[in-house]
Amino acid sequence: MVNSQAKERYSFSKLNAFLTCKYGYKLTYIDHEKGIGNCFSSYGLEVHSIMERYAKGEIDLWDLVSTYEWEFDSAVQEPFPSTKYCEDMRKLYYEQGLEFLKNFPGYSDKKILDVESAFDYEIDDWIFTGVIDLVYEEKDTGKLVIQDYKSKSSFKNKKEQAEYAKQLYLYSLYVKEKYGRYPDTLRFLMFRKNTPIDIPFNEDDLNYAITWAKNTVKDIRDCWDFSPSCDKFFSDNLCNHRHNCKEKIK
Repeated sequence: MVNSQAKERYSFSKLNAFLTCKYGYKLTYIDHEKGIGNCFSSYGLEVHSIMERYAKGEIDLWDLVSTYEWEFDSAVQEPFPSTKYCEDMRKLYYEQGLEFLKNFPGYSDKKILDVESAFDYEIDDWIFTGVIDLVYEEKDTGKLVIQDYKSKSSFKNKKEQAEYAKQLYLYSLYVKEKYGRYPDTLRFLMFRKNTPIDIPFNEDDLNYAITWAKNTVKDIRDCWDFSPSCDKFFSDNLCNHRHNCKEKIK
């Protein structure tokens, strides 16, 4: 039994936060300053919440759309930015989410094994912790699948896809521990475009993800300079501390 109180705990988002902006990491995980959300995370959380409730049997398939319509404005209160590519991003995101839920076929062809499964997994002298959106078996093939909902419309390229895949590869460690085998498929469901992206499980890529996590923990422990390291769009729209970032003000 893992003594979670005695060991440092790292999630994928925590590791990624350090690589995105060391100052933001310091504010969140060292200074424990409470941040604020953003429109993109609130939007993703709302669709994610609806899908979770459906998978748990708390919402019927035919109620997905009405639930989304009823909850959207209260769930996504932050303003969306305007860009040269889209003046009304709020409307675009709303309509894409609505279209996805209207056409979602349900999970009748899947055997649901786990929904929002929180776990701890010991790596070296620290704990990797996470929450898996969905684990299921395909009824026709018996394949074991980890599924993660993503509000991104797509991955820019194979390199970005591989970076995101590290999360599900690390989750695979717990799946192997619980079910006795690694998943056959890692699936990202890009719900804004209703596009599933399936990645066949590869043990070399798993080992790469483990090495990445171990090296990132080492870098965090060795770090003494927590200067800002994010880009302007992230700083202005996504950072949880964008409202009072002293380094940004300077």
